[in-house]
Amino acid sequence: MTVSRDRPLGVRHAVAVSLGLPLGAGVFVLPHGVENLGGPATPVAYVAGTLAICSIAVAYAVYLSSPLAERDGLVFAAVSRTAGARSLGFLAAWPMVGAYAAVLATLVAALGQSLSGLVSLSPNVAALVVLACVVAVHALGPTAAGRLQLYATGPLLLFLGGMAVAALLAIAPDNFSPLFPTPTLRDRPLAAIGAAAVATLFGFVGFDAAAAASAVTRDPRRTAPRAVLVGVLIAGFVAAVAAFVTLGVIPWPRLVFATAPFADAAASGLGVDAARLVVPGTVLATISAALATTWLPTRTLRGFDELVPGVAAETRPGLPDPALALTGLLAGTVVALDLVGQALYLSIAGVFVGYGALAAAVGLLPVLRPALYRRCRFRPPAPALALVSLVGVATALVVLSRVLVLDPATSLVFTRWAPALVAVDEAVLVSDPLSTVVPALVLWELVGVAVLAVAADYRADRGVEQRPLAAAYDEE
Repeated sequence: MTVSRDRPLGVRHAVAVSLGLPLGAGVFVLPHGVENLGGPATPVAYVAGTLAICSIAVAYAVYLSSPLAERDGLVFAAVSRTAGARSLGFLAAWPMVGAYAAVLATLVAALGQSLSGLVSLSPNVAALVVLACVVAVHALGPTAAGRLQLYATGPLLLFLGGMAVAALLAIAPDNFSPLFPTPTLRDRPLAAIGAAAVATLFGFVGFDAAAAASAVTRDPRRTAPRAVLVGVLIAGFVAAVAAFVTLGVIPWPRLVFATAPFADAAASGLGVDAARLVVPGTVLATISAALATTWLPTRTLRGFDELVPGVAAETRPGLPDPALALTGLLAGTVVALDLVGQALYLSIAGVFVGYGALAAAVGLLPVLRPALYRRCRFRPPAPALALVSLVGVATALVVLSRVLVLDPATSLVFTRWAPALVAVDEAVLVSDPLSTVVPALVLWELVGVAVLAVAADYRADRGVEQRPLAAAYDEE
């Protein structure tokens, strides 16, 4: 089968992109932090968290089965078409641009710190070199980026599978008895599992990378929805298995002393030093995460072309297009100015604002835009879709509420890029979220409002007319 230059990615590439962040280096320290909430029953919490995040994944899948899958910036497209307002779609998707640019800056900063130990470069310069390499790969085109993602994520998945098997052979069943060993856990087991399940949700940030790549995926209305759903299920399965074997090898009371619990459990089964697993695994996972993260702000920015003409302009292979260049510029500025910690204030909140907006939109889709709903290949009945929407919105709101209660250092530790925080001044992250996260989100949205205003003036000066919103899904 001949692969089109415009849509070169297959389902395996899209799944690899979707797994980039959820299988980040933080997988080696699972279930760090979560086990304090759920005890030996923590694996059940990972299953519950997977089911909860699936509601948002289903919302993505519905829109990805529509003609919107053939364009960039799904959150912008979905919210703007459903609500009938481009500005609302922009403000829903704009926080995700800043959030993922901050995550990308964190990942390359961590890789730069590792690289600086091998070459005579400062960590910041080394990080900028890494960022330039990541941008260069994406500038070569989606084929190069997709293949390299597959070459990084595939071996990582096999590596994690081997670790799980090794740890499984060393499991002591008595470690799960009793399942709720403390009075607090015994008295309120469901509440304990629920609190632990909420903590697991942070680890799924970035699963939507497959949706970001949908426009360059073969048969996107078929491939992209499957990639998103399969990616979430694989990420959830890996996390649940990692938690199960870790708790099976390391008794729950001693888990607090393990620096990399999953790696320690696997090393115990293999009879090797855990560092032999953590060091190469962390580097591979961080590279994979950085490659996947780049898709997210870049493709979201390209979707804004309806409002900001030229941002989706094509360039020749090897030369970054405007959206990719802007992604590199945002992440590079954060690294160069040593603002990685401050930029992370926006990371989780910005992503879940977008997730919540998309989940809310899909519940209104059959009512507000029945024409678009009818053109979705994956089309659950309206009542079922309303339920999915409610669960998805509730999931996003629960995470946002935790982000506003926990200081950034605590909330970020639940993410899969937590090991990359070694490159961040921890003192910056130990702050009241109401004085860090909220101002960061509000300030970034104000920047978005300014972008909208400038873009509107530019379109008026150039006489650029916008197509009707319904043009993307009207019946032919």
